[in-house]
Amino acid sequence: MMKVVIVDDEPKVRQGLQTLIPWESLGFTVAATAANGQEALVVIKEEVPEVVIVDIRMPVMDGLQLIQQLTSIGHRMQFIILSGYADFEYAQQAIKYGVTGYLLKPVDTREMSANLIRVRERIEQERAQRSHSQREAVNQELILRNLLVPQETQDAMGDPIKGINQIQEAGLLWNSYEVVVIHPLGSALDRALAKLSDGLKPLIEGRSKGAVAVISPYVVLLLNEPLRGSQRRASLYDEIMNADDGVRFAAATGGAVSAPELVAESYNKAQEAVRLSFFSEKGCLLGPSPHQHSTSESSHVYRDSAEEMEDLVFRLYYCLDVGNDAFILSLLQEAAAYFITQHQDEKAVKESFFFLSNAVIHKLNASARMDSKETEAVSRFLNGIFQQPYLGDLLEAIHRFLLAFAHKSEPGGKEQDFKKMIDFIHKHYADNLKLETLAGLLSYSTAYLGQLFKNRTGEYFNTYLDKVRIQRAKELLSQGMKVYEVAECVGYTNVNYFHSKFKKYEGRSPSEYKNH
Repeated sequence: MMKVVIVDDEPKVRQGLQTLIPWESLGFTVAATAANGQEALVVIKEEVPEVVIVDIRMPVMDGLQLIQQLTSIGHRMQFIILSGYADFEYAQQAIKYGVTGYLLKPVDTREMSANLIRVRERIEQERAQRSHSQREAVNQELILRNLLVPQETQDAMGDPIKGINQIQEAGLLWNSYEVVVIHPLGSALDRALAKLSDGLKPLIEGRSKGAVAVISPYVVLLLNEPLRGSQRRASLYDEIMNADDGVRFAAATGGAVSAPELVAESYNKAQEAVRLSFFSEKGCLLGPSPHQHSTSESSHVYRDSAEEMEDLVFRLYYCLDVGNDAFILSLLQEAAAYFITQHQDEKAVKESFFFLSNAVIHKLNASARMDSKETEAVSRFLNGIFQQPYLGDLLEAIHRFLLAFAHKSEPGGKEQDFKKMIDFIHKHYADNLKLETLAGLLSYSTAYLGQLFKNRTGEYFNTYLDKVRIQRAKELLSQGMKVYEVAECVGYTNVNYFHSKFKKYEGRSPSEYKNH
């Protein structure tokens, strides 16, 4: 039986409808009644009826407001409107909300019964369509998995003719195929897979570009047209990023194939490319043949593993100790090339860099004991090595930390340089100051100087500069200068930008500050 809720502010109408309509013979049962829209919301939430019979004119919340609220929150139900007024304007509004029937009071029982029969047939038809769509979706997903991993269901598709028929019925018989594998990086894998899949289905299936499936730990796209050219690959990569903004991922294509039985080959190549993404370029859709060993093409003749590692530790330590910072990154790249020639996989490379970094840090700090903060920073850095998704990111992270750690361990000199930098900022805040400019003046790397500045002040360089400028701006505003004049005086060429910065740090606009 389908549930019905009757909503009318007149008790006689509610009672009459319950008594006079042959509900059971029509396939319905009256689950509840309500005197207004507000009461109906509570009842409908509890009963979840298929049909709501509702009066237009009611106190508290009228019928159209009730229908509007229910449809806006996604309730799927049929509405029959009752009205004591032959008001066509109401009928038009009701039709806009997808109302199935519109009856005038007093209600004719035969007309109401006829409306209920039409409503029941409509509900049954929609249920059948949804059931068919769900069966089609299940069928398509099964066939898609069969194409990607045929060894799992060889019996089901053992007959080639039967297999082709199944593929055609599932809507997957195309002229070409290309598999793209997407691997979310980091924790909360199940959540990331679900969000990526949900975000990509409208873009791929909704636009008839192919099909989407989740085969953990991947979201898999089966495309019906080859991704020819870098522009199409870049466009798809952007769509993947937009599907769940903030999720880090690696994605690769297995290349285009011309027949269903070759889909598994494209899938395997895509998986292999994703597995090797650590060694590849980040921020792009990888191809089926990533150049993961390009760094191993070196003329350097390597020695025994232990000797080579010991030599890398010594050379890194020596360069850091004497302040020869320019060679640090090239030495780290040489280490990466060596690890790759030893056929180390991602895990082994990270372990090697963990050992290398730890050994260098201990040599740099051999003559002094680290305090608890330094110990914590080193521990966090070393553990972070295993969280880096790409080799390039790993080398940059090690490079930054070793430079910062080495310069922090140096005796003398640095405190004076830091004071010079602070004095320079306070004297030249109105100029177009950049961190790299100061780094050049003081003969430091920009990365190291930025880290030193953050460690000493607790602020990033740009934040500190903004605060100096805003403090000076407050002084000038207190002297009666106009806002645009103050903006120019403290180094902001754009008044609107100055306005936003001032409000960010002071909680009110320059004009408000000046007036008070």
